[in-house]
Amino acid sequence: MATRIINSGIKHLEALGNSKFPSLKNIKIVLRRLGNPHLKKLGITVLIGGTNGKGSVAKSLSTILSSSGYNVGLYTSPHIFKINERIQINNKNINNNDLNKALDLIIKNQNKDDIALSYFEMITTAAIVYFSKMKNDINIFEVGLGGRFDATNVIDAKIGIITNISKDHTEYLGNKISEIASEKAGIIKKDTILITSAKNKGLKVIKNWSYKKTEKAFIHGIDFKCIKIDEIFKYKSEDNIYFKTNLKGSHQAVNLSLSIKACEVLNEYFNFEIDKNKIIKSLKNLKWPARFQIISRSPDKILDVAHNVSAIKNLVKNIKNMYPNKKFNVMISMLKDKKAESCLRILLPHSKKIYFFDISHERSIESQFIIDKLNSKKIVKGSENDIEKLLNKNENLLITGSIYFVGERFKKYKKIIKI
Repeated sequence: MATRIINSGIKHLEALGNSKFPSLKNIKIVLRRLGNPHLKKLGITVLIGGTNGKGSVAKSLSTILSSSGYNVGLYTSPHIFKINERIQINNKNINNNDLNKALDLIIKNQNKDDIALSYFEMITTAAIVYFSKMKNDINIFEVGLGGRFDATNVIDAKIGIITNISKDHTEYLGNKISEIASEKAGIIKKDTILITSAKNKGLKVIKNWSYKKTEKAFIHGIDFKCIKIDEIFKYKSEDNIYFKTNLKGSHQAVNLSLSIKACEVLNEYFNFEIDKNKIIKSLKNLKWPARFQIISRSPDKILDVAHNVSAIKNLVKNIKNMYPNKKFNVMISMLKDKKAESCLRILLPHSKKIYFFDISHERSIESQFIIDKLNSKKIVKGSENDIEKLLNKNENLLITGSIYFVGERFKKYKKIIKI
């Protein structure tokens, strides 16, 4: 039996969980009831998959396009503090009234077929309903998990972007890079223009998949590239673009190159007019909270939601480059499928002390289990008192791990962490 409405759409949504058996069947049935807005009313669409960097690519592309005078829908996940953060037009969050209207409409229609959409299916459908109503010039969707059976994959994307491929969500996507890449390559449809920064085995799988679907594929390192020299990024493809950005870390060179290449594709194939100077200005002023965000200097305090092994490795690389020989107090919490033990081992040499926190998320790993397993005097269980003390202490600090950790434990410290 379909779940009944609880006061409002948002309250109903917040009571839901996610499906353990991803499928597009239910969301397609509900969208059909709604008149298939994902096929008829979304206009130009961009779908962004991959393991890490999806949000940075989505946010930077959205910022460039909105600064160029286009109305841009942006759908990302997860949020930090409010569900409204996931659905934006021109960098402005959807308001509660519009979100409730979209959700109530979806609930009404799912009940007609006795269907209960999952949390992610419902919020994805809400984004589709809202964007189709607002008639944006372009809509950008970040894939949640995988690609092939992710709810966002109901969209027939004109441009598909796949970032890097590394091991994550292995219980759903498989234990091999080739298996994970196959799932993520599922966002490539007939005549989708592919842009990717995947490498090695992941790239091989994606190329094999794309050749069956499209004749247009652009690969980082072959068709375009971007490097960081001190504080300057150099992008090279159809044109050379030199730019600076608020986003810190050498790994952002690849992420931002995907956004710039997408702009070139939009100009060439979809009659957009995105000026090089707009790209440079947009990237210089770009803000994306909790992604190697420097919240204090002297002492150095950093917020970065690096939530898996690949992201933690990038984080440590950036710390070594930007803060050589410095050690940090670390506050962290992780989900059980993110190889927390490996992540902490990578962080240990650069840490003064690690405070491992419990959070209430259903997939959270118990901190004491990891602490006992690693058996290091430098790793202790974190508490609320530790958060306040470390935020105000005159010592270097790194806040990292799951985005759910930041959302749950730091809401009352929003001003201090500058979100």
